[in-house]
Amino acid sequence: MNKISGSALFFARDINKIPPYIARTMFIHNIIYEDNIIVSMARQEEPFGVSFDFKEKIADGLRVFEIRTGYMEIIEVEEILKKVSIEEKAIFYGLEDINTENIIWKIFAAIKNLTPSFVQFYKLPPHKLHGVITRLEI
Repeated sequence: MNKISGSALFFARDINKIPPYIARTMFIHNIIYEDNIIVSMARQEEPFGVSFDFKEKIADGLRVFEIRTGYMEIIEVEEILKKVSIEEKAIFYGLEDINTENIIWKIFAAIKNLTPSFVQFYKLPPHKLHGVITRLEI
């Protein structure tokens, strides 16, 4: 399989639970870079503090980078990535589109659509972003 040159970032809440969009992007759509980095953002119980590091290497060309922040911290993700010499070509993130007839789920979907997205909150560079939509039929 031909790999795309460079690095790609894939955002995930928890490394122990890989989002379906990552598997679909890599294994169904065959979008695999030479260096694929799963970035996990973890909130800590302390109000302040930022730490980050690479975790175990999952496979050849697949690594995990974890950013841990206090719940009051507002961080510059791009600055953290520069500090560890990550120069990504593309940034992938997952989006959910909720389709339902249930009024409770419709209210939830409306609230979800009104809140700022992960991308807006962390001010990721728009020219590198690729949102992968998963449609949920509930």
